[in-house]
Amino acid sequence: VQRKTKIMTDLVTLEARLQADAQVILDRNLSSRRYVLFDIEYVYDREGQQRADRHAADPRRTTVETKPRKTKRRKAKTRWPFHRIACISAMTLMVSPTGIAVEMCETWSRPELTEGEIVQAFAEFIEASAEAVLTTWGGECKDLPVILSVAIREGFALPSSLANGFWLHDRIDLCDLLRVKAESVHLNEYAHAQGLPAKIMAPWQLGEAAEKGSWVALREHCECDVTVTAMLLVRWLLATGKVKGERLALDRQIADAVAEVRPYRPRLMAAIEGFTSPAFAAAA
Repeated sequence: VQRKTKIMTDLVTLEARLQADAQVILDRNLSSRRYVLFDIEYVYDREGQQRADRHAADPRRTTVETKPRKTKRRKAKTRWPFHRIACISAMTLMVSPTGIAVEMCETWSRPELTEGEIVQAFAEFIEASAEAVLTTWGGECKDLPVILSVAIREGFALPSSLANGFWLHDRIDLCDLLRVKAESVHLNEYAHAQGLPAKIMAPWQLGEAAEKGSWVALREHCECDVTVTAMLLVRWLLATGKVKGERLALDRQIADAVAEVRPYRPRLMAAIEGFTSPAFAAAA
């Protein structure tokens, strides 16, 4: 009888422990969230824009007056439907109240892949990322419309989180979120104000790199933007109480994760050098 009673007591204790462990896992899962941060770099289809301009442009508006009776030719602008994707870089970040973990970093680019193949590979990455919150800097204004445009032109389906509007999905555009009702600013400006790594190339240098097919330079630049966007996301989560930790340590955790998987990107390593652990900084 005593032995049977002991076995029953052990079973009750085991059941209580299992229930407690299960509740801890459930609480962690309910309070954890996965984010996919991404950035895109482009080349410009100027010929396509010119064809559209020739068809629809008003010949009376090809010049602009600068001084009385003096005019100059209006500068041609390549609008977003003619921005062709050259590179997408993405990072998967798991966030819980007690910390963060960089799970994966991926980059897809020309010349190995066509524009359609880049978007399809990225779409597969999103589908595998289990209800992740898509996070960008200014992505709602161009990156997401261009992704949809590629899928429409190429004739393939996108995950709902990419194909449908932000009002149907939990997406974050940090440019809108962090400015509240202030004027929009570039990622480079906000990063400088936060003391974070700046963009590797200036806009005109980026355009030249794309025109020349300097794909490694584009990849480095794109990956740097994603790293900075991740740091800004985590700083916002810290400021809003959604994650606990020390700001510099969280910055370093992101920078170290990037340095570990991209040690062969010298300009990227140099850009994040002030944020990585001493071992990675020495390697740079």
